[in-house]
Amino acid sequence: MISAKPTDLLDVLAELRCRYPAWRFGQLVANVAGWANEEVWDVEDDALLDAARSHLEAAAKREQEVCA
Repeated sequence: MISAKPTDLLDVLAELRCRYPAWRFGQLVANVAGWANEEVWDVEDDALLDAARSHLEAAAKREQEVCA
């Protein structure tokens, strides 16, 4: 079942793509699936979206702490 808007997921993946430009797209999706504790072929869009957002929030928090 897909409840997240596809554009939300794509927007977050685009943001991650900017953060990790050396990663191939498949590698990016596989890593996000891992952050969601799911296999890439089983992960739902909502779980990808939640994991990606959590990662970006944690990264922003770490950067803020370093700059403080």
